[in-house]
Amino acid sequence: MINNVEKNNTFQKSRAKERPEFLALADSLMSGLSERSREIMAKRYGLASGKGETLEHIGARYSITRERVRQIIADALKNISQKMEESDFKKAEEKIIFTIEENDGIMKESDIISLLNTDGPSEANAIKFFAGCSKKIYFAGEKGEIEKSWVVSKDILESVREAGVKARAVLEKAKRPMTDAEISGGVGKETDLSEKKIFHFLKVLSKIKRNQFGKWGMRDWTEISPKGTREKIYVVLKETKKPLHFTEIASFIDKYKLGKRKAHPQTVHNELIKDDRFVLIGRGIYALREWGYSEGTIKDVLKDILAKSKEPLDREEILARVFKIRKVKKTTVMINLNNARVFERRGEGYTIKR
Repeated sequence: MINNVEKNNTFQKSRAKERPEFLALADSLMSGLSERSREIMAKRYGLASGKGETLEHIGARYSITRERVRQIIADALKNISQKMEESDFKKAEEKIIFTIEENDGIMKESDIISLLNTDGPSEANAIKFFAGCSKKIYFAGEKGEIEKSWVVSKDILESVREAGVKARAVLEKAKRPMTDAEISGGVGKETDLSEKKIFHFLKVLSKIKRNQFGKWGMRDWTEISPKGTREKIYVVLKETKKPLHFTEIASFIDKYKLGKRKAHPQTVHNELIKDDRFVLIGRGIYALREWGYSEGTIKDVLKDILAKSKEPLDREEILARVFKIRKVKKTTVMINLNNARVFERRGEGYTIKR
């Protein structure tokens, strides 16, 4: 019997076979060009090396001006556009258009490339080149608003902007990261967009981002885009909602891919010590100060607990309160509590010695 994993692998392989080979299509599109024109096109669009070259660099290589390079490319694209109606090219074009339409008419360029490309930078550049030759696929993007994206109709951009305005208002009112249900519910109340459309539109916005924990927020929020080690530590503790050993924090940073490099436990520990937002509550265990934890020894904790109580507290009550804010052994608490110079027994309870 074939299990779900095997079925999924078979499906993925099938999908891979269905993908057009865009680099081969790009070569075919340029087959009618002169050798120099093909070389210039390949260098400009990164079809050979995987990295596009500037007009100046290409011009210097062929001892021609930057403007002449631009003219050669323009003439080549005009020649190429005449082939786009041939069946092989139309199939590839339809594949890209179908992918965009599946995402409600707009999709980040990086996401499209990631989905369609399996063969590296040159193939990725060939996909971009191919889309640029199409008369049915448009490039869109607005600095600071919409990421570089591909659309099948520019009319959709107004709806994307509207979704962005509503989403920012919802997030700024909440002042915290929101789950899928929360953000779609908030935006859905203000628009007639479906949940599916809301998510597709939010994915292309520059100022809004979904973090590694699956929550939406403003891109510049610490909880959404943590940069330094301290910010990553804060996000991990905030999301797990419980005190953690510094080695566990390092593991979570790696698990959720919050950094490009592996998190070193000792580096994490050093940053925990330096930042007042974090409180040591046990051997190597840290919590957020905003949760109500405070610094100090177990003796200090006991003094604080008893000082806030109007009457003596029995041993079990004291232990329960200590364990809420410290990760320590029961014997450690009792050794400190039995310090006769600081605490005294009153019946079945304890209080601070006067």
